[in-house]
Formats: sequence, structure tokens, C-alpha cells
Amino acid sequence: MTVAPKLLPLRIRLPYTTEEEFIEKYGSNVARAGVFIATKALKEEGTAIAFEFVLANGARLLRGEGVVVKAQAEEGGRSGMSVRFVKLDAQSKALIDRVVALRSGQPLPPASVETQVPAPATAPVKPPTPVPVEAPRAPAPQPLAPPPGMVRRTSPSLSAAVPSVAPPPPAAAARPPPAAPPATASPTPAVPPPPAPSAAPPVSPQRTEPLREPKAPTVRMWSVPFTPPPTGTPPPAEPVSPTAKAIPRPPVDPLPTPPPGLVQRTAGPASAEPPARPPPRPSVSIPAIPAAPPAAPPVARAPAAPSLPPEPRTEEVPPLAPLPPEPSRTEVPAAPSEDSRRVSEGRGRRRTVLDMPVSAPVAPSAPEVVLGIDLGTTQARVAVFHEGSVRLISSGGVEAQGLPSMLAVDASGQLLVGAAALAEAERNSRHAATGLKRLLGLRARSPRLRSFVGLPFSVAADPRGDAGVELGGRVISLTDFAAQLLRELKASAGAFLGREATRAVLCVPAYFDARQRAALREAGERAGLQTLRVLNAPAAATLAYGHGRGLARKRVLVVDLGGGGLEVSVVQVTGDDLEIVTTGSDPTLGGMDFDARITEALMSDLRNSGTSSQEPSLDWGPLRAAAESAKVRLSEQDETPVRLREGPSLTLNRERVEALTADLAQRVTEATREVLESSSLTPQGLDAVVLVGGQSRAPLVRRRLEESLGVPVRSDVDPLTAGAFGAALLGRSLLEIDSGKPGATVSDVLSVPLGVAERGGTLRRVFERNTRLPADKTLVLPVTPGPLSLAIFQGASSLASESEYLGALHFQFERTGEAELHFSLSQDGILSLSATLPGAKRQPVTLATEDLDDTAREALIARSPFATETKESPAGLFSGLRKLFGKK
Repeated sequence: MTVAPKLLPLRIRLPYTTEEEFIEKYGSNVARAGVFIATKALKEEGTAIAFEFVLANGARLLRGEGVVVKAQAEEGGRSGMSVRFVKLDAQSKALIDRVVALRSGQPLPPASVETQVPAPATAPVKPPTPVPVEAPRAPAPQPLAPPPGMVRRTSPSLSAAVPSVAPPPPAAAARPPPAAPPATASPTPAVPPPPAPSAAPPVSPQRTEPLREPKAPTVRMWSVPFTPPPTGTPPPAEPVSPTAKAIPRPPVDPLPTPPPGLVQRTAGPASAEPPARPPPRPSVSIPAIPAAPPAAPPVARAPAAPSLPPEPRTEEVPPLAPLPPEPSRTEVPAAPSEDSRRVSEGRGRRRTVLDMPVSAPVAPSAPEVVLGIDLGTTQARVAVFHEGSVRLISSGGVEAQGLPSMLAVDASGQLLVGAAALAEAERNSRHAATGLKRLLGLRARSPRLRSFVGLPFSVAADPRGDAGVELGGRVISLTDFAAQLLRELKASAGAFLGREATRAVLCVPAYFDARQRAALREAGERAGLQTLRVLNAPAAATLAYGHGRGLARKRVLVVDLGGGGLEVSVVQVTGDDLEIVTTGSDPTLGGMDFDARITEALMSDLRNSGTSSQEPSLDWGPLRAAAESAKVRLSEQDETPVRLREGPSLTLNRERVEALTADLAQRVTEATREVLESSSLTPQGLDAVVLVGGQSRAPLVRRRLEESLGVPVRSDVDPLTAGAFGAALLGRSLLEIDSGKPGATVSDVLSVPLGVAERGGTLRRVFERNTRLPADKTLVLPVTPGPLSLAIFQGASSLASESEYLGALHFQFERTGEAELHFSLSQDGILSLSATLPGAKRQPVTLATEDLDDTAREALIARSPFATETKESPAGLFSGLRKLFGKK
């Protein structure tokens, strides 16, 4: 039994908005037998694919099945692959017919060509007797003179301007008959040649193939008419018989080289009835044709070289629906004879197997770009350094330039993100969730989850034991959610740039631990992005603030209060170089916590009015959305109505909202003061205070911060787009540094301490907070034959139970000695491990990341090789500071 090859589903999203724009800009890559796809994501030759070409708005253009026949990667040019069609739907076939017709101009009949044969250098032959011909049915074009030494011959279907031929004379009877006799020529109406374009595209040598050597005489055909003779040169005065060798013409020259720009063709005989003993002639192969020089005559029936279209975006998608059964049809019109079919097949093969360009048009390569992506808690944004400035790319979200960080499941079980998820949330709030970035990379048993109050979704463990969201009766991995968001942002950037962008700098909260950063990198890989750098949000905001200001040794305090958490950093700016001096964070204090306070107040108002929810924690979706919208409006207004789809109308004013969230605003100022004091800094030693993040727009937060610090807070930085702007600026700098030019550098620090568990349940710090990155540390411990296990945690607390469990190391020692454990933190804060065991060389070790229940985790900690050390506690002010920042 033959098994059909598995089809690889591919969707090619083109940056065009209409079918006419596709035909104009991409039509040169489409032919009847196949298509050329300009892409760097090449598939192996012979790969069977189910493809779908769509416009930028998602409208379908072409759909079918095909096979990759050639894949090429060119440095400095365009890479791509040639795909031969196997099956197409009716709509696609109609579109391809239209593309080919418009590209080729007015088509000629299959056999309507002008042929010429060389005049031999032997003695002249007696001219044949003229034969009357039928009057032409269309006006004949101006006669054209052939090149010297050439005469005009006729093939099965000649224009009316050429008279029909006479029967062969008896003198030709001694000649041997051909293997395949040609058909008798008959006069046909003249077909005017299409207008010649201004330029002819170069023809690749691979686009022509020699025909099978015919046994019958062959003639040399030119695909375009010759240039008219100079004024005064008379045209041929009499018709020519197909058996005539030449017309005496002084002087007789050998066969000239084909005129530049003309396509040399060969064809076998095309007559159904052979003339008596036609002379045999050698077959002629088809040589490669060079590009036409400037002085060459224009080429008819050859379109002008198209401009290079933008590279489409290819993406692997779930298997496409099967194509409908293809109706029986005739691909090639019936030919009157086998020889005619052979000529037609040869003509088709002469343009390559696929009848399309084998290589993409050559054009200057576009400048490299790196996307700057801020995967925010409520809005995700992407920016790019384009044409000399940073541009924020619209993603079609609620705001003109943001993509809602929302996940939803529709009635059919399909996952939705962005604007589609927002629309589904309005229809059914139980099937949507927002604010998921808070949980990205956390375990389902993370102690941090206990600090999140009133989450608007149900949390459950995904197959890997990480925190996931339960929607529509299924648990969805947050890494999959992040990958789908990044994929949408990447697609928006590709539509804006006109080509695919595959490299990015990702902006993350400073409080993300090593596991969360690794999860975000994994999501980027799933989205087809190469992550060059993971940048902390305060550093990104500083880059956005300092861009173009020419700051010289300035100390900037950045307070980032976003939807998911609070981050505070002091940044030293020297020209284009940024150095993080100190940083601190509170991942449990963000805009979502302000929204929860307002939502609780609105729910209380509804209960007092007689309207209440049966399941408040899960039915608060629409109410939370209304509370967030009212909070944003109150940043500029003193009072606003609360718009609900059901229930009575409510009203909120700024005074009430500030009273509900006063303690949260106070926590912002306290965290800021603590970060300054940890590095013995004062507000007066700062050159600027920058406040960013969505929640920073609240007047209460800005007012409390200015009162606490005693210095004004700058408002000349967009609090919503600073993260994406800074990430895009760093991406541009990385490109400049790679090319040998000076660029901005960012020296970051570790924001969350990391250590190993001791037998008493405490943590022995390996890396303290504010450790300069990248960093390396080695632990040396005596070992004896037997097993050894070590648990690794990361968190601000000195207790393992209050920190994030990263994983465990397990060893089996065979000899006594000392073991060295090497901890390495990358510039992005991602952990890697290696070990030097007794009698062995240093080698990488793998962290076992499977989650453990409470009993197994306690047993692992109890087997730790480190015991809790007792120290005399210092007294005074330093003792209080150490306890405050988790130091022993």
C-alpha cells in the first residue's frame, strides 16, 4: 500500500492589502505550474506542503498543495524556495490564469511564430514558382526584412502577411523523407505583436533546456519580429517554398549571431502532410542568453523586470482543511497531431520545469532590524528603529498601538489572543483572562501566588507543573500564551517592514527570576524569534529617556509602576552607557491591585442597589474592565460614569478612588525610599526622577512620590511606550556594535538574590541582590562516596519556603575529595551550572526542574550538605537594614 507523504502546513502572509497589489508586485513569482516563495525559513527539497497565501488582512489568495523542488540561500540576496503545484482549488486557478495573462500581455496562438533558416554558402537554387494565395482576413503589418543571409519561412500557422507555400518541385524527389512529416501550411490572419516594454529582464541559464533531438528537419525561430529595414530597402517580392534552400542574395553571408535580447528557439516539424523529400537539417540546441546591452532592440512579449517584492512571512500552522475533489479537466488543448503536442511540450519546458523564476530577483538587501518588545501585563507593544528613528508599530489592539495581553477560548475551543480575545471576553467573560504575565514561569505551588489577591481567573497546574490558567474546561500553558502574543507582534512588525523580522530584545520586569526569564526566552523561540537580550524595564525606560539628550554622567531614578508589579532602579547614565547602581521591586503591587480595590467598591454599590453576582471571583470580568476604564479616565477627570452592560448606572469620582487606593500609593513611596537607602543615596543626589508604567498616570501616585522625595517627577517620557522604545534602541545598538560602530551598552545587576537550601530551611546566598551581571561563583564542599542532593532557590526572603524553587542537583560520588559547584549568571540573569568532581574535569550539569510536593521538598532540604550557621546578630541601624533586605 502506498502511503501519501505527510503535508507540512504553511501559511504565507503577504504585506499587500488588495489582490491587484499582489498581482502587480508579486505576480512575477507566480506561474501556472508553481510559485517562488521568498523566505529564509527554507524547507528541504522534496517536502510536500499544504500552502495558503493570504493578504495582510487575512483574505485568502492561493490555496493548494505542492512540492518544494528547489531551496536556495543566498548571502546578500534573496533566499527562497520554488514550489511546484500539485493541487489547487478553483479560485486559485482562476487567479493564476489572471496573473499569467496580465503579465504576458496579449497572448499569441500556440503555433503563430516567425521562423527563419540560414542561407547556405553553396550554389544558389532556382526560385520556386509563385502560387496564388487567399486574401488576408486582417490588415497585414509592415513587412520586415530578415537579417543578411536569412530568409523568411512559414510554420503550420503563419500570419496572413506571409503567403502560403507552393507544393515541392519534382526536383526534390531524390531527397530522403523525414521521420516526422510537417503539416501543410495554410494562411491565417496576422496577429500583431504586443508592444515591447522598456527593458527586458535577464534570463537565467537554468530557464532554458534543449529539446529532444528531432529526426525531422528543424528550423530556427525567433520569438520577436526583426527590426524594420532601413528606408528604401524593398521587402521580399515573392513567397518561398518550404523546400527551397535559399534565395540568391549578393553577397551571401553565413548565419549571423541572434540579435541581442532575442530568444533563440528550436522546434520540430509541424505539418500533418510531409513535402516530398525535404532536405535534412541539423538540430539546434538552445544556448544561454545574456542580458541585453543598452543598444539592443526592445524585446516583444517580455515584461519589464518587476521590482523586488517584500519577503512574505511564512508560518507553520495547524493542518489546513483538505482541498475539494478536483474536477476532471483538460490541462492542454488537444493538438491536431503528435508532433504539435511535442512542440507545445518543448515550448513549455523551455521556461524551466515550473515555468517560473528559479531564483528571486536580485535587489539590495534591506538593513537589518531588531524588534523591541514589551510584553506588558495589560498591553503588549513592539517598536523598531526604522529610517533613523524609533517607530512604534500598530498591532490593532484596543489602543491604536498596543495589543491587549488577553487570552480567551471561543466556543469551538480555539485559543484567541489580543483584540480577538478582547471581543470574546465581551461575549463571555468566563472564557477570557488578563494579567497573565504575573504568573509566567511560576510554579503552580509558588509562594508568590498566595500574595495575589482576587485574581480574575482560575489557576491550575499545567503538564509541566507550572502555573496555568483554566479556561473552557482546559488548562492552558502561559508559555504557549506568551508565544502566541509574540507571534502576533512579530506578524505586525513584518507587515510594517515589508519583510520578516526574526531578532528581538525582550523587555521584562526587574523582579523576574531566572526561571521566568528562561520561560520568556522559550516563548520567543516558539514564536520564531532569536532573543538577543532580555532587558529590565527600568533600564529600557532610561534608554528611552536619555535618547538624544546627550546626558553626561547623570544619575536617574526610575520608578516603573505597571499593571503587574513595581520596580525601582537607580541608573548611572554616561553618554550612551547605562549602569544600574541598585534596584528593588515588589511583584505584588501593580495596577491590577488598584483595579481590584475599585472593583470591590463597585460590587458593594451593586449589592446595596439590589444587584449582586452569584460567583463574584469569576463574574467580575466585565466589572473589572469597567473599573479599569474608569480609573484611566479619572487620571484626567474629577468624576466619571461607570458603564455596565447590565445593572444600574454608577458614578465614581477621583476623591473616592484615591481614598480606596491610598495605602497602595504609600507602598510605592516606601519601596522607593528603601532602594535609595540601601545604597546610601538621597533624593538630592539625583539628577532626574522618571515615572513610567500604566499605573503611574494616577495623580495620587505622582503626588505622593514628589512629596516623599522632595523633587519633581519628570513627565516628558511616555509611560506606556518607554519599555518598547528602550528595547528597540538597545537592539539598534547591538547591530552597530556587531558592525564595529560604537553603540549604547547596559550593565545590569541581579534584582532577586539566589542561593542554596541549608538543612535548617534557610538559604545560603550564592548571589546577593545588586550583584553585577554577568557573574560567576564557586561553592567548594567536601564529599564522601555516596549520593548528594542540593536544592536551589531564588527570592528576597531568607527562608526556602518563601522563595521560588528553581530545581535540584543530584550527584553520586565514588571517591572522597572536594567537589566544586560553579554558578554562572548571564547578562540577562539566566542561571547555568557546572561541576568539577573529585578526579574529573569540569563539565556542565543539568538542574532537575520537576516540581516536588511539600514532603519531598522538605526531605530534599534535609539532605543538604550545608548546615545553618549561627552568628551573633549585630545591633543597631545596620541590623535593621540587613533584615529589611533579606541579608543575614
